[in-house]
Amino acid sequence: MLMDKKSYLFSDIINLPGISKITQKILGKLCGTRIIDVLFFRPCRYIDRRNHPLTAKSGEYVTFTAKINMHKPPAVRNKPYRIILELEGQQLTLIFFHYSVKYLKQALPIGEACVISGKLETFLEQLQITHPDYISLDISSFDEVCRIEPIYRLSRGITSRKISKIVASALKIMPEFPEWIDGNFVEEKGWLSFKISLSKLHNLDSLEEMEMCRLRLAYDEFTIQQIALRVARYKQMKEKGRKFLVRNKYKDQVMRRLEFELTQDQIRAINDISNEQQSQHRMIRLLQGDVGSGKTVVALFAILNAVENNCQAALMAPTAILVEQHYSWFKEVLSGTDIKITLLTGKIKQKERKTIMPALQDGSLDIVIGTHALFQERVKFKDLALVVIDEQQRFGVMQRNSLIQKGNSVDILFISATPIPRTLRQALYGDIEHCSLKEKPKCRVPISTVATNIKKTSNVISSLKRAIDLGKKAYWICPCIEDNESLSVAAAEERFAQLQKVFKENNIGLIHGRLEQKQKDEIMLSFRVGEISLLVATTVIEVGIDVPDATIIVIENAENFGLSQLHQLRGRVGRGDQPSFCILLYDKLNKSSHLKLKTMRESQDGFYIAQQDMLLRGSGDVLGIKQSGNIEFKFADIYKDKELLNRAYSKAKDIVENDPTLTEIQNQPLKELLNIFGYNEEFEFLR
Repeated sequence: MLMDKKSYLFSDIINLPGISKITQKILGKLCGTRIIDVLFFRPCRYIDRRNHPLTAKSGEYVTFTAKINMHKPPAVRNKPYRIILELEGQQLTLIFFHYSVKYLKQALPIGEACVISGKLETFLEQLQITHPDYISLDISSFDEVCRIEPIYRLSRGITSRKISKIVASALKIMPEFPEWIDGNFVEEKGWLSFKISLSKLHNLDSLEEMEMCRLRLAYDEFTIQQIALRVARYKQMKEKGRKFLVRNKYKDQVMRRLEFELTQDQIRAINDISNEQQSQHRMIRLLQGDVGSGKTVVALFAILNAVENNCQAALMAPTAILVEQHYSWFKEVLSGTDIKITLLTGKIKQKERKTIMPALQDGSLDIVIGTHALFQERVKFKDLALVVIDEQQRFGVMQRNSLIQKGNSVDILFISATPIPRTLRQALYGDIEHCSLKEKPKCRVPISTVATNIKKTSNVISSLKRAIDLGKKAYWICPCIEDNESLSVAAAEERFAQLQKVFKENNIGLIHGRLEQKQKDEIMLSFRVGEISLLVATTVIEVGIDVPDATIIVIENAENFGLSQLHQLRGRVGRGDQPSFCILLYDKLNKSSHLKLKTMRESQDGFYIAQQDMLLRGSGDVLGIKQSGNIEFKFADIYKDKELLNRAYSKAKDIVENDPTLTEIQNQPLKELLNIFGYNEEFEFLR
């Protein structure tokens, strides 16, 4: 039955034929645990094996049948083994550097015909293939090999061919779905059905149809996700929230303690948030701002509105360093008021916790600032009314919800220090209310940014030493080595050892992710108070660290960092009223990395830089959303497909405005797609 097949799609992959427990575990890590997850496991690239060696160019993949003419073992050890094939009156040589003579004689016996596929090479005008990908004496296998082969992201214990067979098995049980997209739009785009598009991504007839099929599925994905966001937003708006009475009880006291004048952006954001807190609906708002634009100040006034209504507020940040920084600043600004504030991190001792927990539960404490420690089940509040989540993209969905659920109709203020381009914000949040801070306090001086070849590192070190001798503070950021923390730490330790020889009379520190939190905090404190003048670091200091008198940052191998990450790192300086400098050390530049450094030199606008980052890297990595538990699109690219996103946004708006709970919707395929793309009946994210 059709419904049985649809249900089968959501069953465990172990139900597919030939899937062992080991394969189940590997696929679970690669793509997910359900059959539909395997179908959505998109190839990362394709190899076109349909070329013929007599017409193909060197470097192209070819597939052909030929007669095995001769074996030529090497005359000298450690030299390649050659097998000569006869191909339509010409010779083609197979080259093997690592081989078993016994295997080669069995696999390719002289006089037999065989099917070969591999990358074509020419050497001294002779055709050859080194270590063919496919060797078979079964001539009937030619059609199976001579195709556009999908290549999948792999893990130890599984091959791309094995995944391809599993996908083929899953496709056999996939049912057809009635079309839900307007027929005129499908015809205009030349799209195929949902099932055929998904099937062809794994079995292309031509490379040209790959993008057409992906775009069809991207539109499905965008539309379903936007519908889910709109329904969730509708439900949130229907929820009755806290209607605060904003009297600005603490405003004058706090304003007197601020050492700067609020920008117009800050004033506008504070007013917008206060107005929403006074409404009868729950506030769910995104506050995004450039580096150093004063987001924490805006968050403080939102917190004060909650506190003056006899409610509690929690501010959560991803690192102990950032949390302690927030806590110190809040304590200083709120001194002289009757507001009670506490700090809660993983390193708070049990004795202190025994005091903090009851005080939160009985309402004696008004504000708590903490890390992941706030998620703990034993952390309870008397009346939590506002949650501020700093660097929200670094927390998973479930983590955020575990804190939000500790109160009743809690208002939520998300803060992002990575400016989010409109397209990305729209995809991640739908039509969530937001406010942006682009202005910086008037006391801030623009940062001078230069790019220098790494061969001139000795000159940079000499200039840095002169500056530190004059009392300046500096960061030295070591190379970003993707997906290998051990190598990143090793690079930092090596640079630290080199710099120690130069800065003998100056205190120099080293900080990286392998250190215990206590060690990190002690080193940062030493740098902040001036016991350390030069801090060698990995990207552990990327976000939120505020040392106003640090005025120089050197970023080594800057071409290996993302644009937004470079902007965040640069933002560690220029936080006071002194001239600041950013030196980007580069090694080898390609077109992309040259544009990256050019953008950094010419602009300090985080919103523009984030937009350029999307252009260079695609959307998935700008906020690190793949690591955070947020939405990860399988087919769509937020930047490349923004025309489709805009259409999906409008389509979802029309659907949900006419039927906000989707209870009366007649489009059954649309409901099925909500399930297929990972949304349940409540339209919450299943992951």
